[in-house]
Amino acid sequence: MSRDLTILVADDDRTTTAILKNTLEKQSLTPVVANDGIQALKVLEETPVDLVIADYQMPGLDGFELLQAMKDRGLDIPFVMVTAHGSVDMTMNAMRLGAIEYLVKPVDPLDIVVLVEKILNINRMKSRLSRLQKEVEKKYHFNNIVGQSPQMQILFESIHKASRSTANVLITGESGTGKELAAKAVHYNGPLKEGPFVAVNCSAFSSGTLESELFGHVKGAFTDAHRDHMGRFELADKGTLFLDEVGDIPADIQVKLLRVLQDKTFERVGAQEPIHSDFRLVAATNRDLKDLVRKGKFREDLFYRLNVIGMTTPALREHPEDIPLLISHFLKRYGQVGGRSIKTLSMHAMKIMQEYRWPGNVRQLENAIESAAAMCDGSMIRTADLPLEITTPQSEDPLREDAYRGTLPEVVERIEKHMILRALEQNQWVKAHAARTLGVSERVVSYKMANYGLTKDKAKPTKS
Repeated sequence: MSRDLTILVADDDRTTTAILKNTLEKQSLTPVVANDGIQALKVLEETPVDLVIADYQMPGLDGFELLQAMKDRGLDIPFVMVTAHGSVDMTMNAMRLGAIEYLVKPVDPLDIVVLVEKILNINRMKSRLSRLQKEVEKKYHFNNIVGQSPQMQILFESIHKASRSTANVLITGESGTGKELAAKAVHYNGPLKEGPFVAVNCSAFSSGTLESELFGHVKGAFTDAHRDHMGRFELADKGTLFLDEVGDIPADIQVKLLRVLQDKTFERVGAQEPIHSDFRLVAATNRDLKDLVRKGKFREDLFYRLNVIGMTTPALREHPEDIPLLISHFLKRYGQVGGRSIKTLSMHAMKIMQEYRWPGNVRQLENAIESAAAMCDGSMIRTADLPLEITTPQSEDPLREDAYRGTLPEVVERIEKHMILRALEQNQWVKAHAARTLGVSERVVSYKMANYGLTKDKAKPTKS
């Protein structure tokens, strides 16, 4: 066990304090004894303490009041409540305030050793996460992209090299992996950082609307064109245009986009006057553009024009060692809830988070932390605070050998259901996007969902 750690023992029961003091000293720890809550608070104000073990019932200030006083003074120290059987309910209230564990009288010395080691391990983890986070922010941090795994180091190096020029960039990766963050990092670390960053999601518009969004239009160009409209090409002048989901651009717009990229000149819809815009293009997609080129659904010349510099944002399941860093990063954003400061997860909750497959990648992890922080009653997120989709056991892999038992229709149905469910999860249950992933129509996906009874609230996470 770690040495040179000071533990405050606050209890008016001399038998309990003697047991605690003796046990801690045998573990080479330094106990400081206080006989009531007021004396304990004075010790905390004068002495650096690593852990507090306090009885619920004490004169002056009881354990609950001592914990509240610590919180009021900003003393963020691990707190363990000692309680008699009759006051367990009150102890649970203290845990909601921030106590991380409790001991029941009569105190068992072995329980003390196990509990203290557990808490010290949590402190070591928090310290390590803090140290690693500082290293990441210093060496591997681009505009809120966090990670120090080999995969993320490759991405950071690609961003660094891409930001030195104004060449076109193509970012590929699954939904939720941070493609737009990577695009912003390229822009804000590059020579055009003083210019605008203009983003457009190509899958969010129909063909005609997308053309108007990109090129702009003049008043009267079509029925609803009541005024002149400046397009994204024009708005991105002297800056960066980010085209998200570029693989969804219709064939007729692909031709026009290629022409703009060749000379940076275009006309608004309904106009003939050429407009020049000196922008850098960064495109992103979660689709396999090379496969779309082979199928004739994406122009080969446009692909090569976009892919001057290529980079990939890795799926979270490919670098699970970054999960603790990402959790620490998101807790800084969402951990201040209702006057509480949530800074860490229990060891079991952290284990679950690291073993989960994260079909929605970093975006899903961020949402999980935001949800858990809102559900958390204390200062530490526990397993019960995590979303059910994270804690529910993963469904069995239908592609294992015994999945092929049964008739051909039964096997086909089993695998088809799994593929549809996985595509829906990877695309945040957007049927149109899942349909593109599966290579079928949205109508087919809707029919299959109804046939298999697939709904977001009933689905269990699948292995990817």
